[in-house]
Amino acid sequence: MNSITLAVLTLFLTLLAGLAGFCITSYLKESWLDGISRDQFKALRNMIGSLLAVCLGFLLITAKNNYDKKVDELRLEASKVILLHRVLDIFGGEADQARTKIIRTLQGQIDLLRVATNSYIDQKEAFKKAKIDSFRQAVLSLKGNNEQKSWAKSTALSLTQEIAGIRWKIYNDLNANIPMAVVIFLIALLVTVFFNFGVISHRHWTAALGLVSASMCVSGAIFLLVELDRPFQGFFAVPTDPLKSAVDIISTDR
Repeated sequence: MNSITLAVLTLFLTLLAGLAGFCITSYLKESWLDGISRDQFKALRNMIGSLLAVCLGFLLITAKNNYDKKVDELRLEASKVILLHRVLDIFGGEADQARTKIIRTLQGQIDLLRVATNSYIDQKEAFKKAKIDSFRQAVLSLKGNNEQKSWAKSTALSLTQEIAGIRWKIYNDLNANIPMAVVIFLIALLVTVFFNFGVISHRHWTAALGLVSASMCVSGAIFLLVELDRPFQGFFAVPTDPLKSAVDIISTDR
């Protein structure tokens, strides 16, 4: 399920749980909702709410850190590609074939990430389409017939290996990292808290307004969690601008 579906589902279930709590209150005996019972309900709500806050906060921080890591990886890859392009300047026109393959490889990666933004991408299929090592052979074919070119070839091969490693990391995280079961568990905790809230609240418009506001807030939190956990999909997909800039630089300098 995508982030919008899960957010709407969370909003619907939490509101339904709160309204169910409101309705059940009128059918319960007065002794069941006396001071002691209300204190027990509040203690239960606070315990589950604390667990929920810790879990949700931890997962949000983890997902945000993972998102930032992927942004940094894409920028690092682009910088390594530009550096490789500068190193190949030592070979002059002899490196044109390698530059052409670099451009094609980067453009293929940009296209693949663009497709991943709107749909699920199978990781095995992504690895097949990636052609990560496609320009390594072109670099290997360069002749290091003097000390300067020999150093440039060695450096270019090292950069090629680093770029390949970065791309493997990117393709390995195209889809979600947090299991769906964890998200479902969080929603179940939210439903429990909102039901508890409805049971011990008075049926008044202020309580209903608080219920709706809280429901919208937690739905937004679930939306952000799912979006950030899928760094190459959805509304907050990692931008491919660094790769596009690298392609433009290599194409312009040729």
